[in-house]
Amino acid sequence: MNQKHTPGKQAGTGLKWLVLICILFGELLMHTWVRTEATQTIVEISAAQSRLSDLLSYQKALALERDRLTSDNRIIRIARSQLGLTSEVFNQTIYLKKENL
Repeated sequence: MNQKHTPGKQAGTGLKWLVLICILFGELLMHTWVRTEATQTIVEISAAQSRLSDLLSYQKALALERDRLTSDNRIIRIARSQLGLTSEVFNQTIYLKKENL
């Protein structure tokens, strides 16, 4: 029994190979897209972590500056040197609420 290769069978075989190549090419494109998106997401996460670290450092620096500016010794020194207040006035400390500022 000899099978003869007819043009219809050759076209069917070629079509199968074309579909297989298209599927493999589609999978390659999908894999490339997923890897690119994953890499981009990793870069964005890394940048966000770096920004967070910078902001936390800045927050600590601001807290230290706030503590330095509101220290009692500094305020007393300014009151004596720039405002000319005396020791009797220091016993009359008045604390203001934020709404009064």
